[in-house]
Amino acid sequence: MKRKLIKHLFLTLIVLAGIPIAGCWDTNESERMVYAQGMGVDYKDGHYTVYLQIINLRLMAKSESSGAGGPQVNVEVGHASAKTLDKAIFNLYKSSQRRIFWGHLSYVVFTENALKQVGVKATIDFLDRYRETRYRIWIYATKEPLSKVFVTTPILDMSPALSRLSDPEASFHQSSFIRPIDMRKLLIAIDEPGHEVIMPSISLSKNSWETDKGRHDAIKIDGIAVATSVALKGEITNHHAIGFRWMSKDFVRDVLEVKSKEGPKVNLVIEKLKVKILPVEKNSNIHFNVQIKAKAVIYVLEEKVKLASLATETEKEIKKEVMETYSKGLNIDADVYRLSEVLYRKNVKAWKQAEHNGKIPLSKDSIKLDIKVKLVNGAKQREEPTIE
Repeated sequence: MKRKLIKHLFLTLIVLAGIPIAGCWDTNESERMVYAQGMGVDYKDGHYTVYLQIINLRLMAKSESSGAGGPQVNVEVGHASAKTLDKAIFNLYKSSQRRIFWGHLSYVVFTENALKQVGVKATIDFLDRYRETRYRIWIYATKEPLSKVFVTTPILDMSPALSRLSDPEASFHQSSFIRPIDMRKLLIAIDEPGHEVIMPSISLSKNSWETDKGRHDAIKIDGIAVATSVALKGEITNHHAIGFRWMSKDFVRDVLEVKSKEGPKVNLVIEKLKVKILPVEKNSNIHFNVQIKAKAVIYVLEEKVKLASLATETEKEIKKEVMETYSKGLNIDADVYRLSEVLYRKNVKAWKQAEHNGKIPLSKDSIKLDIKVKLVNGAKQREEPTIE
């Protein structure tokens, strides 16, 4: 009897020991799922329409994409509608051939209609609650049809994972027009005074790029959209938005065209930008002293100009652009430079006395600019054109 009991115990231990190595029974094999790269949200006639861009992970590596024979599909876009966002997503699930994995979701694009009528609240709440999504999701606004935006792929058949929307920091470090914003920063911006988020506005560039097979549409950043959690305040686009770059602490470099006193226009590359904003309270009036310091580098000089006066003209041009964007923001009741938050952090007592609905009243006289530009002749320190 004792030997029989030991035998049963031994067999039981063998069975129990085999359970941990039997595999994870509830996992999903990677090749049996499809991967969401981008999500679009539209709203019309009381219905949400959700667009989902699915990428081909086999094209992530250049060697894999180049070795495949015949044409391949880089992206596939699905869409579905419903009265609520989550219902629209579940309607999209009904036509999906495989399980959709959200862990690689890189960006969300809101249409103008969606921002005007329902804002970002429902979408961000869904993304924040769902277990697979992350906070490193880039946020954009657009007036373009989402069906066209989501089928626009990068040049040279690069992976959609390296597109302007999914990897915006790469191009921002070369030309710092509008800084990208992710979901984490969006939540902070809406939570802090004055409870607005400034997101990049995108459009399609139809005439900038061509291939040996024809024209290639591309995504471009054309300005900013200012929104609360439930509504769009307005958009500032093209040359009206270029002053925003000079107030960004994330700025790396960008080009500035300056007209010299001698007449010729000179293109300068602005680098090493430093911005300091100091709120000043005087007789219950609040204004902000803004100090901007930067280095300007001459890379192309076609005609001889006086460099001392060119630095002064550069400072004037930067001031003009900063005030242009600020003025356009006031027209839509937007605090584009987040001055309310600056006062909140520097002097919360003064902020409490002046604020209304989380914002302080602003006017064109609320900012005083002090701009200093150090002009560098160029890589070889030449003050004259290479060819006279």
